[in-house]
Amino acid sequence: MKKIFNIAIGTFISLALIGCASTTDNSSANSTLAQTTVAESTSLAESSTADEKKSSETVYPVSITTYDADGKEITQVFEKSPERIITNNLSSTEILIDLGLQDKIVGMLNPDNEITDDYAAAISAIPHIGDKKSVSKEVVLSNNPDIIIGRNMMFSDKSLGTIDSWNENGIPVYTQKSSVSNMKQSLENVIEDIRNIGIIFNVQEKANTYADELEKKVSAVVTSDNNNSGELKNALIMCAYNDSTFGAYKSALQESILNTLGYTNVATGTSDLTLENLVTMAPEVIIYVTSDRNKEMDTNAVELMKNNSVLSDVPAIANDKIMTISYDEFMDYGASSIKALEDINTFLNK
Repeated sequence: MKKIFNIAIGTFISLALIGCASTTDNSSANSTLAQTTVAESTSLAESSTADEKKSSETVYPVSITTYDADGKEITQVFEKSPERIITNNLSSTEILIDLGLQDKIVGMLNPDNEITDDYAAAISAIPHIGDKKSVSKEVVLSNNPDIIIGRNMMFSDKSLGTIDSWNENGIPVYTQKSSVSNMKQSLENVIEDIRNIGIIFNVQEKANTYADELEKKVSAVVTSDNNNSGELKNALIMCAYNDSTFGAYKSALQESILNTLGYTNVATGTSDLTLENLVTMAPEVIIYVTSDRNKEMDTNAVELMKNNSVLSDVPAIANDKIMTISYDEFMDYGASSIKALEDINTFLNK
């Protein structure tokens, strides 16, 4: 895939050092040469530091490759650092907060769940402009954004409108690469999104530092003893269990998280699966995803599974390998996905 980066032009400085020898005062001449060399070395170091700083600055206009609702590459041009941002999901909002860009967010679509973690105060201070299932393009336009960021699937005629339609209004879009469902996903795409947002908003130093930290976290899990290179074992990403039926999630990024840990999801995303389906799937691990919409069921779901005799031979249940995790941590497309990787890895290694 073609990546588009800023081109920083470095200036190469050629220095000529001229030493003057004196037959009458050798020590003075050597001292003068030493002082000259130190001064020139300092100048060269300062020039190098300046060049490094310059290379981390975005030169506008800058072009970034992103993805439309069908997952096709599309180029967006940013004439300057955007000042008014609309986000269409939680993870893109969290990334912007992490990069110190919260004050530029003029609106976000309503979160799927109540925010109770470290982002709660920041999220509550951002105007919520409507539900993702019903918000109109006109509402978004009324907030005068100069960029919209978030999940690529939202940019369709049935939802927020196509990227082309926003471009016709002079508004560029950045969709998270990690949200594109019809490509092979990896957590590296989350990290690439952070670096790209750093370029768009000219906060490259902060974005690259953050991205490097996340890369180290992923690498630590990949090299752990839990990760095997052999055949993938069965896991199930489950939701809405009521001791009769249940649902299952299927997403490319979440599948890549499981693959990293040596597992694969045995179900396609669907609802109204039966206990017989669960027995047939025979998952070795169940990742049970909690959410506000299923709060009543979620309260007792794990205990009901453990106490149901029909399910006693399901490996995950027999071996007490059922983990609960929140929807916002596991099912979105930002840095929380890397925390999910760490948390699931910790659970598997108990």
